[in-house]
Amino acid sequence: MKLIHHTKNYTLSGDKKVNIQVRDNKLHKINNRRTTIDIEDIENDEFLIKINGKSHVGEVLDLKQNEVSVVINGNTYHFTVDTELASKRKEKLAKNSGKKIAKINAPLPGEIVAVLMSEGQEVHKGEPVLILEAMKMQNEIVSPVNGIIKSIQVKAEDTVMKDQMLFDVDPEK
Repeated sequence: MKLIHHTKNYTLSGDKKVNIQVRDNKLHKINNRRTTIDIEDIENDEFLIKINGKSHVGEVLDLKQNEVSVVINGNTYHFTVDTELASKRKEKLAKNSGKKIAKINAPLPGEIVAVLMSEGQEVHKGEPVLILEAMKMQNEIVSPVNGIIKSIQVKAEDTVMKDQMLFDVDPEK
């Protein structure tokens, strides 16, 4: 008798794009690599996640439709969960729109000291949007273009990893 597996593919889009495969309601593959993952509810929105034998404690901070914010081992991650089809549709629409959203990522790991602007605010090229402290030095993270702050993915006192998305700017037309 042949086993029938119910498999779905999703894309997590945040600071990096990650493809995941869920088989029979369990995480099966991450970026096409078979992965052993167990997720156990602890209490409230906290969970224990075991990936290939390593344990990590996490908490769901915010969940709105397909947008998720979680803290895992003290690091905050923001991402969007899309089905494989929705992800491809978004990529196609982005290519056809002609206007590229400027996504600004952390140049190195550190802590957000201050967020100087808010979503929807007008920003000019070179204007500081937030302050990142790394290696005991404060670094202004500036807008690379003139435009409107589309979203800010971090807040003061957040710890960020290198290449984690900080904010994005919708450039002027």
